[in-house]
Amino acid sequence: MCNLSDGVEEMGIKKGIQKGIEQNTIASIKSLIETLKLTAEEAMNALKVPDSDREKYFSMLKQQ
Repeated sequence: MCNLSDGVEEMGIKKGIQKGIEQNTIASIKSLIETLKLTAEEAMNALKVPDSDREKYFSMLKQQ
């Protein structure tokens, strides 16, 4: 009977971890831009952000 609640909890944990990773990556990109005067592209290169994730981070940077 607890399988459904365990699944929901697990999904919530995974979403929370992903959100934390995204927030940390954005903070790191911003830090590199500000301290080293890099472009967003250069900062993502330095952090080895996968090409498949870059549009998401560009969008997140524009929102902030």
